[in-house]
This record gives sequence, C-alpha cells and structure tokens, in this order.
Amino acid sequence: MRMQEPATSRCYDIWAGIYDRTFGALVHKRQRAALEQLQPKPGDRILDLGVGTGMTLEHYPDDVTIVGLDLSWGMLDKANHKRQRLGLKHTHLVQADAMYPPFAPRSFDHLMITHTVSVVSDPPRLMRWARSLVKPGGQIVVLNHFRSANPLIGSVEKLVNPLCVKIGWRSDLSLEDCIGDADLHVAYRFKLATVDLWQIVVLTEHEPGLTRQRAAVDQGVNGER
Repeated sequence: MRMQEPATSRCYDIWAGIYDRTFGALVHKRQRAALEQLQPKPGDRILDLGVGTGMTLEHYPDDVTIVGLDLSWGMLDKANHKRQRLGLKHTHLVQADAMYPPFAPRSFDHLMITHTVSVVSDPPRLMRWARSLVKPGGQIVVLNHFRSANPLIGSVEKLVNPLCVKIGWRSDLSLEDCIGDADLHVAYRFKLATVDLWQIVVLTEHEPGLTRQRAAVDQGVNGER
C-alpha cells in the first residue's frame, strides 16, 4: 500500500491535537540528536521538510534562518503557535506539498527531514527533490523508521504495513528504497539505542567532483532564467 498526500494531510490534521503528547513524546529526544548533526554556520538557511507541529523549531540556533514546510494545516497551526509563543523570528512556515516544494534549486545550506519520507507517496522522488534543494557541501539529515535488514523483523513490518498506512505512515520502507536514484551518499547512520524503531541518517551528495559540476550547471540554468 502507498501513502496518498490528500488522505495523509487529513490524517495529520486529526493527529495534530495530540501529536506532541503521543508520538512526539517518543521521538523528541531523537529529533534533538538529529539536529545536532547539522552543525550550521551563522547565516545558513535550513529547510525543515515536514516540520509538523514545530517540535524542532526551538532547538535551532537563532543566527540561522529556518523554513518549516508541511502539508497539514492542523500541524502547521500548532507550529505557528509555538513560533509566536517562543518569539522565533528567525523561523518561517510554509504550507506546501513536500513532493512539489516551492523553492529554487540550491536554496538551502542544509535540510532536516524528520518522519516525512515514510508518509509521502513517492519517497525516492522526495529525496531527489531534497538533493536538488541543498547547496554543494550541505547535509541532508533524515530521522525516520526504516525496514529492518533482519528477515524476520522485516517480514513483520511488511505484514503490518496496511494498518500503519491507515494511521499515517509506512512501516515497510527500507533506506535503500528511500534513497533510490537520488545520487546521495550515506555519510553515517546511527540509533540512540541498540533496539530502536528510529534511526538518524546523514546524507551528502555522492561524489565531490560531481557536486562541483552540478553547482556550475545550476548557476548556468539560474543565470538563463
């Protein structure tokens, strides 16, 4: 079964009211650990793709610009309340489909993607978009559940996937399937515990030589426009 954006958006509109006290409470520590992998420089622009209720927003340094994108109005409404309550003037929120992000290529120094690749209809497409949006030398940090390499556990995750889809996420997605043909390199990956449903994956563009070549092409395309 595949996720479908309209149904997923409605699902998370409903989840929004209890998200922070349920699923959010389980992953908050992992979100902070994922953010620590970015190590941004002052002035950097960071896209938080699938910002949800904005649980990550207060943990970014205030000398960078954060753009949080989400499809669910209900989730973004919660994020906006946090933004206003905490006075996070360096953060901006955008309601849009992550499958069609409204940004130019190479618009961001880094991307943060938490619990989003398993809720979209086409994860490899999402990762291709992510690669196109990050500047050369930038990082894409992904926090997500990925299907276990253990055959027994993996088969159970596939078996329960139809139920998981109904409540808003896929349980059968592997990291390899997610990356697909996005030409991304796994710099490193880790879990906070030996037995953990979620892992943090740090991705970079695959080859430095190709990074420079793509940057030149992007500059030429943008110049023509």
